[in-house]
Amino acid sequence: MKFQHSLAIAGLVLAAAGTQAATLTEDFEAPFPAWESGWLAGNSNLTNYYGVGAGRGNNPDGLWIGESTIDFNDAFGATVTSIKFDVATWVNGSIQFFDSSNNLLSVQTVTANFGAYTDPGTYESFAVSSTTGIDHFTFTAVSTLGNTSIDNVVVVTNAGVVPEPANVALMLAGLGLVGGLARRRQSRNAA
Repeated sequence: MKFQHSLAIAGLVLAAAGTQAATLTEDFEAPFPAWESGWLAGNSNLTNYYGVGAGRGNNPDGLWIGESTIDFNDAFGATVTSIKFDVATWVNGSIQFFDSSNNLLSVQTVTANFGAYTDPGTYESFAVSSTTGIDHFTFTAVSTLGNTSIDNVVVVTNAGVVPEPANVALMLAGLGLVGGLARRRQSRNAA
């Protein structure tokens, strides 16, 4: 009976480890190109206008984007429930947000604010939420590349699909506990 009780507790621990929401932030404050090995670069096609492994140019606190459409990989995008980020730009346009089925979620106007040359810069904030994931967002201005900077990217995901590293460790510990208890019970029954 104790074994079954321990197994039930381990199951609850494992279930809790996979259902918590995760908030991921990229503020581009670390020396470049550190962001390239983080969650944002690893789960999207976002690039630096100045190239892979390059510096930040004349932008002391954000990233001049090298793509006008930022796509999340399919597995990650399906878990995204909201995204928020700041934009500084030299061009007027809009941002279009799309869900995991390529449905348009929102169109938001972007106004030139020339704000990416100081730390902190002058940015405008944009945000969208979705119950069907967020696949990508697109800047529609003709001259976006090299003229548009993003900063303070905050994404909330359903970590049940893409677990956080701490949750993975917790899940492995729970599995180890279950395996150890099972071996202990088998050795007692064999004796």
